[in-house]
Order: sequence, then C-alpha cells, then structure tokens
Amino acid sequence: MGKAERIRRMNAREKIAAQQVAARRAEARRRMFIASGSVLGVLVIVIALIVIKAASNNSAAASGPASGSTTASVTRQLATVPAATLDSIGKGAGVNPLIPTTGQPQLTSGGKPEILYMGGEYCPYCAAERWAMVVALSRFGTFSNLHLIHSSGTDVYPNTPTLSFYKSSYTSQYVQLTSVEMNGAKQNVTLQKPTAAESALLSKYDAPPYVQSSSAGAIPFVDIGNQYLDVGAQYLPSTLANLSWAQVAAQIRDPSTPVAEGVDGTANAITAAICKITNNAPAAVCNSAAAKAGAGSL
Repeated sequence: MGKAERIRRMNAREKIAAQQVAARRAEARRRMFIASGSVLGVLVIVIALIVIKAASNNSAAASGPASGSTTASVTRQLATVPAATLDSIGKGAGVNPLIPTTGQPQLTSGGKPEILYMGGEYCPYCAAERWAMVVALSRFGTFSNLHLIHSSGTDVYPNTPTLSFYKSSYTSQYVQLTSVEMNGAKQNVTLQKPTAAESALLSKYDAPPYVQSSSAGAIPFVDIGNQYLDVGAQYLPSTLANLSWAQVAAQIRDPSTPVAEGVDGTANAITAAICKITNNAPAAVCNSAAAKAGAGSL
C-alpha cells in the first residue's frame, strides 16, 4: 500500500471519528444547557422535544417490541439482498475503510477463520454496523434467532433501529462468528462477559497503532480473522434515523437510498475482507462485482 493511500484511509477514519466525537460533544452540550437553564426554559425545551420526537419517531417509538412475523420478514430480507443491488452500490458513498493489521497471525476457531464482534445493545454505532454485518455474513452462512431492538434512547443517535446478536446463532461452512453483546439497552446492564482471550484481542487491536488514541476502546469492535478490523461504525447511525426495522430492511434492497449506500457499501467491504480470510470461498460470492468493489475499502 502506497503512502498516499495510507494517508487517504487514515483521513477517512479520522473524519468518521471526528464526526462521532462531535456528535457526543453536541449531546453533552445539550444536556448541560438543559441542566443549567431556568425551570421555564427546561419545560419549554422538554415539551418541544416530546412533540418533535412523537411526530418524527412515530414508526420507531410507537412500534414497540417487534412481532415474530416482523422479525422473520426483516431477517429474510437481509439474507436475500439482491446481488444486483450489492453490485450497484459497490464501495458505497462515505463508507469508512476497514483497518488492515498486516502480518498478524490468523484468528481461527473450530478449524475455520473466526470473526469476533464485541459491542452493546445500547450503542448506536453498533446498531448501524450490525445491519451490514448481517447482510455480509448472510452471504456465507445462516443466522437464527436474531432480535429486533433499538439503541439507547438517551445516547447520541437515540433509538436507532437495529438487530441484536444476543442469544442468536450463526452457522457457516466457511467462517466462525463469535458475538459478544456486552451490555443491554441500558449500558449498566451486563449481558455477556468476554473471555480473557477476547478481552486480550480488544486490548491489543482497539488501541494504537491500529486506531487513534482518542478512539481506543471504542465499540463496535469487529476483528475479521485478525487480518482486518472495524472500530466504530463504518457509516453514521443518522442514516437510519426515524425509520422502522421494516423500512430499513426495504431500503437496504433499494440502491437509490442513503441506507443502501451505507449498509450495503459496508457489507461489501466486510464481504471482501471475509473472502481474504477464506481464500476466496465461496467463489460465487468472492468473484462478484460487489466483493471486488468492496476490496477497495480494505
């Protein structure tokens, strides 16, 4: 990889990281303003936010827990995104490239390359990345018992629609997926505790020189066979704002939508990375235009 390309990729990662930091700071400023304002000012702001949220988040907030039929429909749509759609999206606009580890030993489990995901249900960046992970991994295997949830309503990008890997399963003849949803929709609720080996990978790769010191320890953390990493979402969760699960699933299949640009572009990068660790198997997936375009984000 040439110096210019390394600089381009670092700049792209820094841009997304800066956007994430800015979003967190904006949220902190908003909360400080509410806390320090007058009682009347607080009441006005709260009432306005309630009205706006009720109007704009109607599909997400009013829908409540997903029904079994909705979950099955969304899962099925993600597993069958048309190849023509993925090919059309290619790298996707504004998708953050994966981070190569270069020279690290391959991560394996059960004789297959292993993909390790560590995140939390409350996390909006995890919420965004899971959609793309499901689309990509569905090209190599099958998910069971995925659950439809929203990210925390009190974090940045509140109530982002998403899926959870908690208590789900994944089968593939090509790769092993290990998912660790460390926290629930409330960050102080523990769902799964990583093993010592998983924590060691997080400490090693979710830190400099692989990421900026300001982003160290961020989630989601996705380790693709110790060859490629994703730390933080590859596209902004705001892309999914105010959409229901069904709407996200439908727009992922429509190449004209910003959702498809973000989700499918990210899925193509993940697909290309998986093809690297499976030695180009299966060929039908790895030789597709989508996978070849996604390789440009590695």
